[in-house]
Amino acid sequence: MASISRKVAFIGATGNLGSHLLRALTGAGHAVTVIQRKESTTPTPLGVKTEKVNLTNFDDLVSVFKGHEVYLNATPFPSLATEKVIIDAAVAASVKRIVPSEFSTNMDTPLSRKLPHVKGKTEIREYLESHIAKTSASWTSINNGPFFEMCLKYGALGPNMAQKTAVFHDGGDKYIGASTLPDIAAALVKILDPAHFEETANQAVYLYSAAVSERSLTDLVSKVTGIDFGTVEDGRITNLSVDQIISEAEKKLAAGDKSGMQAFYFKMMYGDGYGGTDFKKFSWNERLGLRVMSEKDIEALIADTARELGVM
Repeated sequence: MASISRKVAFIGATGNLGSHLLRALTGAGHAVTVIQRKESTTPTPLGVKTEKVNLTNFDDLVSVFKGHEVYLNATPFPSLATEKVIIDAAVAASVKRIVPSEFSTNMDTPLSRKLPHVKGKTEIREYLESHIAKTSASWTSINNGPFFEMCLKYGALGPNMAQKTAVFHDGGDKYIGASTLPDIAAALVKILDPAHFEETANQAVYLYSAAVSERSLTDLVSKVTGIDFGTVEDGRITNLSVDQIISEAEKKLAAGDKSGMQAFYFKMMYGDGYGGTDFKKFSWNERLGLRVMSEKDIEALIADTARELGVM
C-alpha cells in the first residue's frame, strides 16, 4: 500500500525527542504544523509551519486543529489538567488519530499505572481509553523504554562513561528494552502509514532498539572504551536495592520533595509485575518492521557516545 501524506498537528516538536519525530515526519512527506504557546520564543525549523495559540482556549484550538488528521504530543511531563481541553478540541475538529505524550516503559499493568512519575500520562491514557471510544477519533500511544542514547550519555543503565563508574540495581542482570530516538521516530512514521494505521488504532504500540541489562551494557562499554569499572565484589560497582531507593523516594515525596522521582523509573523497569522486563512480549517490532540492534550496532553507539564525552 502506498504511503500518503497526513496533516499532523504537533505540540512539543522542539524537544530532544520531538525534534527527531519532526524530522522523521517531514522526511516521510507528512505536512506538519508545529503548535506552540502564544508566548513561546522557541524557534522552529525553517520551512515548518508554526501556529501560536492559547493552549487553554477550546475554540482557538479547534480552529488550529481543523483540517488535520493527526494530533501528536511530545511534551515531557504532560498532565490531564492541561491536556484534556486539547484532546477535546482535537476531537471536535475531527482529528482522526491522537498520539499522546507517553513514550514510557510499560503503561499496561495496574502496578505501573500507580507510579507517581507517570501520573499525568496514566490519567491521559485512561481519559483516551474511556472518552475516545464515544467519538469517531482513535488514539495510539508509543512506549519505548528508556531513551538509549541519553542513558548511555548520563549513566542511567549501569555504566557511566564520564565518571568511569557503574551502578547496578538488584544485581544488574534484568534485561529491559531501550530505544534510540531515531527508532522511536521510525515507529511513529510506521504507525501513520496506511499499512498500519488501522491496526494501531486504540492500541499501545511497544518497541525496543536493544535488549540490555546493566551488567551486559557495562561489559560492552568496558570492551569498547577500555574503562575498567571493577566489580560489585570489589566494591567499585555499587549495587542498589530498588525497594530501598523507592522507600527513600516515597518518604521524600510525602514531604513534598520530588528529587527522588527518578527512583520510580527503576521500579517500572525492573520491578516484578511492572512489565518492564516483558518488553519482548509486548513488542510490535516485527509487525511494524522495526530493527533490533545487533551487538555491533550497540558497540558503535557506545563508541559514538564515548567520543562525544571525550573518553575515547
